[in-house]
Amino acid sequence: MNTQVHTLRMLLLFPLLLLFVQVGAQTQYQFQVTKANGKQMAATPGGGIYYALPKTIFKIRVVMEQVNEIPGPFAAYATKYLGTTNYMKTKKVYYRLLSVKVVPVTVADPTALFYVRFPENRSSKEISSFGLRLNDAGILTNFGPTEQPDLKNKQPALSAASQNSSQMYLFSDHRKGFDMQAGYTQAQKVDTIVRKITIDTVTIKRFLYKTGWVNLTEEERANDAAKQIKNIRTSRFNLLTGYQEVNYGEGIRYMDVELQKLEHEYMVLFLGREYRQMVVRSFVFDPEKQTLSGKLLQFTDKDGNTHLLNVKAQIVNPMTQVAGKKTTGPDNLFYRIPVKAVISVGNGSIPFYSDTFEVPQLGVVTTAPVRKNTRLSISPKTGALMGIDKK
Repeated sequence: MNTQVHTLRMLLLFPLLLLFVQVGAQTQYQFQVTKANGKQMAATPGGGIYYALPKTIFKIRVVMEQVNEIPGPFAAYATKYLGTTNYMKTKKVYYRLLSVKVVPVTVADPTALFYVRFPENRSSKEISSFGLRLNDAGILTNFGPTEQPDLKNKQPALSAASQNSSQMYLFSDHRKGFDMQAGYTQAQKVDTIVRKITIDTVTIKRFLYKTGWVNLTEEERANDAAKQIKNIRTSRFNLLTGYQEVNYGEGIRYMDVELQKLEHEYMVLFLGREYRQMVVRSFVFDPEKQTLSGKLLQFTDKDGNTHLLNVKAQIVNPMTQVAGKKTTGPDNLFYRIPVKAVISVGNGSIPFYSDTFEVPQLGVVTTAPVRKNTRLSISPKTGALMGIDKK
């Protein structure tokens, strides 16, 4: 009887003993993933490495046109001599928004950095065939049994710098001064001196001419410039109506163009000069759940109104039904469920630029189990779980 009881006890305890052995063996080969906190991780015989999940930042390039208006030196006499009130009265600088370009750049997320602690027994066959694969930014791409990379079919990824193209901008008018202002500021003045000489009853008048130079007033100079405009227009009229009665052929076109340029240079003395140049500003926008918008720059338009250029991210598909995880158990790996967001740049209710991008850091971080002979594929662009393969 005692022998039967002992045998029955052994049969009952054998499954439990076998379960404990299996759990102990699994515990011996388990790895642990913890979130990095800036402190030194405890040293273990198996060691470990860090890996990161990706995030997307946006390089924003804003191209604006800067317009400079400079009043002419004879602006006060524009109405008197030209009969116009449409001229630049004060110096003004304003801007016009031309284009906005947004380029996404994938980087390692410093707030999603994790430490993988390897099992202590690294000499076993299972552990020796187990590995991780990171890209050059330290972002996890594969976790599980190792595979030889296919270098023949692997295409090099284009960096953000290689996707940018250089652009050249032409200025509409680079001259900031007034060429025709650099003229004579003095006029020749001739004084006539009459000297009378009387000999007996005969009176003789001798005329002497004294030449000198006097400074012209600003109004006199404006009057001379207005006369030059009139003379140029008369010359153009005579040229185009065949006053010379000579067929100059293509020379007529050339002379007419040159006369128009000369007239323009005299006109800007009254109306003012405008020159334009391109201003290129670059910014980096790093959207987070707490900061979905940011200020880029402030500029003034032609009417003197001040505008504030903002950038904003609006989540398209919020993962509100997915519970995120901050901690993980043994043999579990952190990955990310990314979301898409509309990135818009503008200075009002209607954006100047708008497009949809993947913004992984606005998504949810959760965990996935890693079992024996399984390999997880992680997207290096979004941190999403791409697949679980059985080896």
